[in-house]
Amino acid sequence: MATKTRCIAVDDHQVVRQGLEILFGDTDDLELLGTVGSGEDAVEMIKQNDAQIILMDVRLPGMDGVSTIKRIHEEAPNVQFVVFSAYGDRRLVSDAIAAGARGYVMKGAPPDDLLRAIRTVAGNKPFVDPSLSPMLLMTDAGRAEAQLSEREREILQLLAKGYHTEEVARAIGLSTETVKSDTKRVIGKLQADTRTHAVAIALRQALIE
Repeated sequence: MATKTRCIAVDDHQVVRQGLEILFGDTDDLELLGTVGSGEDAVEMIKQNDAQIILMDVRLPGMDGVSTIKRIHEEAPNVQFVVFSAYGDRRLVSDAIAAGARGYVMKGAPPDDLLRAIRTVAGNKPFVDPSLSPMLLMTDAGRAEAQLSEREREILQLLAKGYHTEEVARAIGLSTETVKSDTKRVIGKLQADTRTHAVAIALRQALIE
């Protein structure tokens, strides 16, 4: 039997949490380990299990979703985040991606889109709700078009596939320090905050596939 992708859902509305339990119950490849209603509870819960994906609301009482993503990244850097929110304003999406979210889905999206987002992120690829794509392209509109070298594009492409720095270095025959330096330069060129953010921008601008 194939191993299921282990998930946690964080949302302050009980009806949403119950709906997610039903949705996950109808899948064969996803397992919902539990649900919590606050960022603080999510931080505690991640210490008690080996979840791979956290489905995260951003507007939460107490510690908000973006702050929770940052905090959990410190505790469990390998956990991936899919934001599931009723809010899709430009700043919020940008902040969530900068914090480390690899997926962003609107609550009005079809259930299949949410499941597809989780599976895509579990496969080490980013996912952004199709309804947000035009807005995100507008976010990047004022930036000078990035001129990436062939090697920088190759590094970004491998990062998009989920490769770690050491794996990228081995794949293209460079030292780890060179890859780190090139990655830092790419982040600067794309005016990104993190390498995950840089990958998301590169995908939106069709700089990589």
